[in-house]
Amino acid sequence: METISVTYNYEKRFVIDGMEHYCFTEKKQLINSKTNKIIKMTLVGYSKGYWIGKKFYTLNKLRPLLKRPEKFNLPF
Repeated sequence: METISVTYNYEKRFVIDGMEHYCFTEKKQLINSKTNKIIKMTLVGYSKGYWIGKKFYTLNKLRPLLKRPEKFNLPF
């Protein structure tokens, strides 16, 4: 059996305030950077949103929580 490894690089555009391991990328995807999984947008009733943990956040509730990621220096 042969193993194939695929690596993806994403650029963080926005981070959710209070949940720093969830971020939006340049392709408007929500990613959990701790587990490296893409969170799919779901429809509950007529509301679009995301399941973050065990709580559902609509897009209107999520937009005020977004902030730009802080800059940091790399040691090399």
